[in-house]
Amino acid sequence: MKNTTTPVENHNEQWQLNDVIVAVSTPIGRSTRAVIRVSGIGALEIASKLERVSAIHGRGIFSTRLHFSFGELPAFVIVMPGPHSYTGEDSFELLVPGNPNLLEMIVEDIVRAHKNVRRAGPGEYSLRAFLSGKLTLEQVEGVAATISARTDAELRAAEYLRQGTLGQIAARLLEALADMLALVEAGIDFTDQEDVVAISPNVLCAGLRAALQQVNDILSSNIAMEQLEAAPWVVLAGNTNAGKSALMNALLQQDRAVVTNQAGTTRDALVEPWTIEVAGGHAEVLLVDSPGFMGDVAHELVLLDQLGQEARLKAVQHATLILRCHAADAGEAPVASANEIIVLTKCDLLGAATPRGEHNVLNKLVNTGSAHAGGERNLKTSANVVHTSAKNKTGLKELAQAVSAALSTSGISNTGEGMALAQRHRALLAASVIDIQQALAAAVADEARRHLSTPELVASAMHSAVENLGAIAGRMTADDILGRIFSRFCVGK
Repeated sequence: MKNTTTPVENHNEQWQLNDVIVAVSTPIGRSTRAVIRVSGIGALEIASKLERVSAIHGRGIFSTRLHFSFGELPAFVIVMPGPHSYTGEDSFELLVPGNPNLLEMIVEDIVRAHKNVRRAGPGEYSLRAFLSGKLTLEQVEGVAATISARTDAELRAAEYLRQGTLGQIAARLLEALADMLALVEAGIDFTDQEDVVAISPNVLCAGLRAALQQVNDILSSNIAMEQLEAAPWVVLAGNTNAGKSALMNALLQQDRAVVTNQAGTTRDALVEPWTIEVAGGHAEVLLVDSPGFMGDVAHELVLLDQLGQEARLKAVQHATLILRCHAADAGEAPVASANEIIVLTKCDLLGAATPRGEHNVLNKLVNTGSAHAGGERNLKTSANVVHTSAKNKTGLKELAQAVSAALSTSGISNTGEGMALAQRHRALLAASVIDIQQALAAAVADEARRHLSTPELVASAMHSAVENLGAIAGRMTADDILGRIFSRFCVGK
């Protein structure tokens, strides 16, 4: 009987690793090519049955024709025998036309026609890679972080996780602590023999201080992954045909948004990472082009696509900073609110005769603001205006500087090359700091002596530190510690 246990249903046991799993591994939607991945014991036999003519032999990429219940299909087949595959199991991938209906037919045909085959659960390929030792837990987290990344900074952080950078650092710390722990525990058995010194307290304290410094350096020199994921939203808002899409393309230096004179062309919020200069380097924000506004909300929802206007409202509500775009030839500009910068667009339409920084629209705004009570406040907000021309590429640097200044107090993250730590990593490292501090506190009183007076307390705290670091770098068992005692310290002849 076929095993149809799914990861969601199977709470009390390991996922059924004897099953062959199949899934579409490329994004949903029409495409020229899509990938269907099959992995597990017996996967290569399935590939042979689909192919029939024995063009597939060993590892490699093969161009062939596959046979399904609905007919033949030309395809590329990538064969990856275990253990040298992503999952560590026999695996193959089908490169086929990316029609979603066709992909569903292929997956369903493979599941129905072969025993012990089921659809893969979320993340199950990476789970098998982890269980087979192909990936560490940190690298699995890097795969997930790569999938969800929206900015270059998030991609770099995910790359560090996939490379196991933090795990390698933790492994070196773990190695040093485990060596010291093995010697501390070896010395416990010889506390009644004055001539036997496994590790002197001063050497142990020096090693613990070095380890403590390294862990603190990791915690202090890296930022939280959540901080990267919470990149500020800088939303281009304003009326239709205010030049928002053209400005977005100019700031990104690529044609990301469609630019036309037709009102309402932008029907969804376009989100793209945008790098700006900040103190100490560069930082990334998410630049958002929102659909244009054409009047009061109730009326505009009738005139324009309702979903597009809902997307605009959501983008504005989520915004950290709003760039309120106003065409320079469209009359008096609005006054900036607390989280807004007024951006006069299409300033090339004012003509070359108008000096930069003294356009009549801005002057009218400043003069109006200073002519009545409260004019001082309006004068200050009116100064928060940047003149731009996407056509002439002017004012773009000034706008980026204004955004940087406005976000200087919003916790914007620098995009340096340091690692970003997930919450789990920070918690384990912080716990390791406490453990090492406790071990050091128990050992420091004996630093000038020949032996530790409380080696059991020192060993207990070091065990906890090793366990916490091992959760990042890979588990270290009591047998591992015992092995170090006999391999690194001779206890007798």
